[in-house]
Amino acid sequence: MTTMQTNAVTKKTIKTPAGKPPTRHVKPLTAETVTAIATDFLKRIGHKSGLKPKKATLQNQIYSVEIDLKKKIAIIKVDVTTREIKEYEIQPKAEETNTGSFFERKQLILPIAIPIIIYFVFKFLNI
Repeated sequence: MTTMQTNAVTKKTIKTPAGKPPTRHVKPLTAETVTAIATDFLKRIGHKSGLKPKKATLQNQIYSVEIDLKKKIAIIKVDVTTREIKEYEIQPKAEETNTGSFFERKQLILPIAIPIIIYFVFKFLNI
C-alpha cells in the first residue's frame, strides 16, 4: 500500500510506501559547497565584503575552510554528515615581515638625498 504526500515547495506528489517518510537525495558535500556554506555564514554574521576563500580541507569527516577577510582570517569547520557549522574562528592576520616599509626607507633616503640635491643645485648655479 502506498500513501500520497505533497511536497510543499514544489507542489509535486510523491508516492512512498505506507509508514515510511520520503527519502531526500542529498548531493555529497564537496569543497565548493562547503565554501559556499562558509561564505554565506560569514555574510550573515556581518562580514559582507572582501571574502576571499583560501583553502578547504577534509579531515575526519570535518571540512575546514579558511577565508581571508580584509584584515582578518576566518576558519570555519563544517560537519560532512550534518552540514552544520561546528566551529568558527576569526583571527587577525599575521603581520608579514618586510625588510622595511616605504616610510622607513623614505626616512633613510631623505637625509642623504637632500644635501646631494642642494650640492648639485649650488654647483649648477655657480654659487
